[in-house]
Amino acid sequence: MKTLIISAILCLSATILSAQEIMLDATELTYVPLSKSISQKGENLTYKVQERFNGQFAENPIAFMNAHFNIHKVIAASANKNFDTYLVTFKSNNGYLQADFDNEGKLLKTYQKFKDVVLPLALRQQMHETYKGWTLVKTKYAAKTKGDLLVKATYRAKLKNGNERQNLKFDAVDQGIGVAVN
Repeated sequence: MKTLIISAILCLSATILSAQEIMLDATELTYVPLSKSISQKGENLTYKVQERFNGQFAENPIAFMNAHFNIHKVIAASANKNFDTYLVTFKSNNGYLQADFDNEGKLLKTYQKFKDVVLPLALRQQMHETYKGWTLVKTKYAAKTKGDLLVKATYRAKLKNGNERQNLKFDAVDQGIGVAVN
């Protein structure tokens, strides 16, 4: 019994001694959502995007750019160089977005091109009804904007059915679909 009481006292004292409050200096934590690297050649910048999941960047590249890139910081860092425009290329594993900004940070135009994209539901349904028995082999998406306005957008799809092949092209602007808009 005596051993039990002494053991309990030793355990309690060890617990109390190890639970002392330690004051640390304040630390600033930052959250970096994506691994990225930027390289610059004159007014041309290349931003390599590493996506969290395949197709994240291609879902809405302009919204991704607005969320993860600040052109005003680039302009401030290169203020002594007096560039008229800045061409920023965002590259991912399945495509890219080229954005052209003026020297005040206004988006002038974009061009984007992606491969192996998920087609919009309306296109998938239309293709399924029209091409029953065919297998979707490859998809591509290309779009152009003036500022934030979608000017041209096309989807291309390659289908296969045995030895037969079919190449399809869809104008996404006329059909009211596309991923180039915010």
